[in-house]
Amino acid sequence: MNTIESENKPFQFYIQTIGRGQKRRRSLTQKEARDAMRMILAGLVTDMQLGAFLMLIRVREETPEEAAGFLQAIRETLPKVGCAVDIDWGSYAGKRRQLPWFLLALNLLKIKGHTILLHGMVGNESSRLYTQPVVEALGWPIADSLETASQQIQKHGASYLPLDCFAPQIKTLMNTRDELGLRSPIHSLSRMLNPFNARLSVHGVFHKGYDDIHQKTASLLSDNMTIAFCGDGGEAEARPDKKTEVKALETWSEKSHQGEEITHHQAWSFYLPKTFVNADPTAKCLDIDVLLDVWQGKQQNEYGVQTVLQTVSMALMALDNLTFDEAIVQSKQLWNRRLFSSKGQYAI
Repeated sequence: MNTIESENKPFQFYIQTIGRGQKRRRSLTQKEARDAMRMILAGLVTDMQLGAFLMLIRVREETPEEAAGFLQAIRETLPKVGCAVDIDWGSYAGKRRQLPWFLLALNLLKIKGHTILLHGMVGNESSRLYTQPVVEALGWPIADSLETASQQIQKHGASYLPLDCFAPQIKTLMNTRDELGLRSPIHSLSRMLNPFNARLSVHGVFHKGYDDIHQKTASLLSDNMTIAFCGDGGEAEARPDKKTEVKALETWSEKSHQGEEITHHQAWSFYLPKTFVNADPTAKCLDIDVLLDVWQGKQQNEYGVQTVLQTVSMALMALDNLTFDEAIVQSKQLWNRRLFSSKGQYAI
């Protein structure tokens, strides 16, 4: 870990900065946020200080500068393992009503030839279906480290990596929710970890407004390409029963005439249209066998298939600069040939 530059400032400084009275408090700069998170990760903060700090940020929501600083400090602690990956996909919310159809979308993206790192954690809410048991049922390779994930991606094209296998401190911080009763900024940051610096990082957020924070944070950090949107239950999964805005950010560099490297950022948004117009799709179903049967063609589920097609289309619109109409055509083609593709053989 890098030297803590704020060692002459006790952690109370950061609490006071964000927690003073209405006229005196302010948000942290990116550097201050980075240094505060460095102190947290170094174990230089008491439990009371940590709880106060996280909840003060939570009440007013983190700024992009704060999120960028926090994420800088967290990424410094991650093992340095190289791996060429097309898509980074964080899954930390779990599903409450609908099955995680986005996992079938990832299967299709793999069949198309895209390499994928899926990372997440199993939370403590018994009413939610978390991703790990589902990917195990689908036959995904499960990694126990970034090194193993890299090997699996090179061999199979995809890997699922539990959070505690590459960022255990972050899982510990996320678990403060069990005592505090509220999510903290760490829950948003987990979706942005992107340990392999993938070509595209996909973020599902709980509430409108966080997609803007993710987009601006990615710009501050010059991340390659990100898309963020309000997904079903906080997961990165399209909602075909409603029109969805997706916030995107792309970063690239080029040399000037003087040989200097210039970094460019382009922020934009695109929309996924409402394509499911039948009855209310919110009837609860968390039976993994239903997901497996739909994938294997043994059962029909119109809402599930529309969700898969839209989620794939969203990724293709970002990766390949396609229109929705172009992307949905490709998505349907992938869905129709999924049972005959050797590239999808590890996924049931």
